[in-house]
Amino acid sequence: MKDTKRGFISIIFSILIALLLMAVIFTLSKSKVTQVSQNSPLPINTQTPIPSIAPTPTPTLLPTPISTSIPTKTATPTPAIPVISGPPGAGYSYATVHTEKGNFGAQILSIDLNSAHMITDTASDSECTSSCPVMSLQAFVNKNGGFAGVNGTYFCPSEAAYSSCGQNNSFDFPVWNTRLGHWINGGNLGWNSRSIFYTDGSGANYNENAGSFGGSLNAGIVNNPGLLDNGNVQIDDNQSGLSDKQKSIGLKEGIGLVDQKHVIIVIAQAVNMQQFAYVFKALGAKSAMNLDEGGSTALYYNGHYLDGPGRNIPNAIIFAH
Repeated sequence: MKDTKRGFISIIFSILIALLLMAVIFTLSKSKVTQVSQNSPLPINTQTPIPSIAPTPTPTLLPTPISTSIPTKTATPTPAIPVISGPPGAGYSYATVHTEKGNFGAQILSIDLNSAHMITDTASDSECTSSCPVMSLQAFVNKNGGFAGVNGTYFCPSEAAYSSCGQNNSFDFPVWNTRLGHWINGGNLGWNSRSIFYTDGSGANYNENAGSFGGSLNAGIVNNPGLLDNGNVQIDDNQSGLSDKQKSIGLKEGIGLVDQKHVIIVIAQAVNMQQFAYVFKALGAKSAMNLDEGGSTALYYNGHYLDGPGRNIPNAIIFAH
């Protein structure tokens, strides 16, 4: 019995020893695992990551930009210059005149003598041979209460370029002074077959040769050359009897009559004297006479110059109501 008890104790003791050893081993094992967990680097994931699908962005709607550019102005079309052949309308007009010698630009002033009358005036109230008084065309028109006017005869200006004339602001062409009721230079009516344009009780009239004039008149002016007589052009192809300046192509000015009650003033561009005559013919004039041109060219109508004013002049043609 005593041996059995001793054996039982021995077994118990062996079991305790075994349990103690297991506890020690377990403790050591846990400590090692914890150490490895703390000291070892994290494992690297060597697998290729699956990319995430990015959502398709909703486009941002930008506001329509406001144009800051200045809108282009639509140009107003320039009215076409009419091409005419025949009597012009009343008043002032600019047209391309179709003639037998070509087309020429012209300013045209049409005067109805049923409601107006012609006046011829001189700056001097008496005949003047040198240093004669001169006035602007506007001054002539205003002095006579007119509404329209045009420069008159050739004359010798005071500019140095005209020193060969030998006289300042002088002229030898006859002009009827309507204000005074007498001729200035009337004794020269027969000189050099010059032409005369005048008005009397019947209306406007024209004589190719001023020397043949012998009647009464209300206004009258002599110059050269005559352009048309009874519808016939008076300038031949050679422009015989004209000065080199008159033959040259340039701006020319004249007066004509369509009939006794309708007078036209014409300033034509880029014409010689024969072409100028054909301009009057194409406009329906029966008779016409050239006036001074160049630096003296002036046309005044209803308070302003349509051409000019040009230099001051010794005589003029005026129209008044």
